[in-house]
Amino acid sequence: MKLQSKRLTFTRYAPADLPLYLQLVSDARVMEHIAGRALTGEEARARFEKALSFNAKDGETGNFKAHTREGGRYIGLAKLTVAGEGEAEIGYALLPEFWGQQYATEIVDYFVAYARRLNRFRRLFAIVDPGNPPSIRVLEKFAFQPYQEGEIDGLPAVYYELLLV
Repeated sequence: MKLQSKRLTFTRYAPADLPLYLQLVSDARVMEHIAGRALTGEEARARFEKALSFNAKDGETGNFKAHTREGGRYIGLAKLTVAGEGEAEIGYALLPEFWGQQYATEIVDYFVAYARRLNRFRRLFAIVDPGNPPSIRVLEKFAFQPYQEGEIDGLPAVYYELLLV
């Protein structure tokens, strides 16, 4: 499965993509707002296996590699994963050299529209570190609203939702 936005191509992660995934999750700057630190090799492999298991469960959604359409450079991860009946989680993680170039906005824009086209979801949600204002701004651009505060993996988290119906 290959999906495309204006500047990006999205393909589902496969087992051979572990090195790309490791590049992303072993970067402390990328993981600061996701896990609080870079993942160890063992943690990264476990998370990658979980990402692959989402891909195996559903042929339309999952965890995707994001590449630039021009030049094919790997920029990070985009996800739309089924979380329950009628709901899915949307998310992304980008390599630092691609921050500030509106790629996160493009990913959220694409996957919100994609979720609408699939016509399977009543609700999308995203989990954000409250200390990550750029990601909060991206979600708010698309009318995601905060609905819950809490913790995930011991880190503060704000849950945002977008109702599609």
